[in-house]
Amino acid sequence: MTAGLSPACPVRVLAAEPPLSTDAAAALTAALERLLLQFTREGRCTAHQVAVEQDGRFLVIAWDGTVLSGCSHDKLGQVIAQHETRVGVALLASPPIAIGVSGAIRLVDRPTLRALLAARQADGATPVWDLRAATLGAWQAGPQPLASTPLARLLTPVVAAP
Repeated sequence: MTAGLSPACPVRVLAAEPPLSTDAAAALTAALERLLLQFTREGRCTAHQVAVEQDGRFLVIAWDGTVLSGCSHDKLGQVIAQHETRVGVALLASPPIAIGVSGAIRLVDRPTLRALLAARQADGATPVWDLRAATLGAWQAGPQPLASTPLARLLTPVVAAP
């Protein structure tokens, strides 16, 4: 995503499970572009960009201007939900953690990540993509090692009190 938007621009990142196909990504991007153009005409933002990255794994929506209202996010969500249903790809309800395992990006929940750690298929060096990134710059920083994220606490097993 390099449309000349400032790294300080707000961003919304959604992970796709399974990854979006090229056709599905193009259709979703076009629909979101139309909505964001409407937002621009209405003065909700001054610039925007929509991209599907990492071979269909991430939908990245960035905009310049003020923070979008809840109603604007609801409209984005409606467009995304329609495409989810149409193409059978979870975006709004995909697993919340994106990690690199065996050279591929996997979407997992905490129990699955704990199981991968226990099986030594993941460790502190495992790359983690921050799906909660608030700015374009934070997203563009790329994946961070698990040990440097809030998920690092999963690296040390919690011992139950007697």
